[in-house]
Amino acid sequence: MLASALTSMREKADFVHQFIRNPRNMGSVTPSSGALCRAMTDSVRWDNQRRIAELGAGDGVLTRQLLARMAPEATLDVFEISLSLAEKLSAMDDARMTVRTCSAEYLNGKYDAIFSGLPLLSLPPVLRDAILRAVFNALSPVGVFVQFQYTSLTQPDLSRYFTWERQRVLKNVPPAWVYRCTRHYAP
Repeated sequence: MLASALTSMREKADFVHQFIRNPRNMGSVTPSSGALCRAMTDSVRWDNQRRIAELGAGDGVLTRQLLARMAPEATLDVFEISLSLAEKLSAMDDARMTVRTCSAEYLNGKYDAIFSGLPLLSLPPVLRDAILRAVFNALSPVGVFVQFQYTSLTQPDLSRYFTWERQRVLKNVPPAWVYRCTRHYAP
């Protein structure tokens, strides 16, 4: 019990350290809560999700839940630009997962579901638009893009590419919005 508490404290301290080093890339001083991860993973039907991407995987809190819900034949491409966090993600050692240490703007291919914890509002507008355009282009015609944000100020950006519905998750620090987005027209 003490060992697991110490491990948990070390992981949280490392997350805070990553945030202090680069707050624009992390977006939050705390990892996503279980309630937030459940709201995100409950936004898709898992019986037909074969190719999945996660953008800004951080320390892997959502990644673990995605892997638990995925079918054995499904694949997960995880995008994380922090090398130290990417190493932690690679240590999960799941053959269905590929960790990519590049920006989400380089997302390509076709995905059934794309999950994102990227702090869109803190990104430069040109990069934010490049990422949303890449998501739009990579999402299959009936695919789902699930994005969480702490503010609703990114709604105009999401609306350029997607039709969306949102859900408030209060059991998270800070409370968050989960956006379930689908393609609606060519931007």
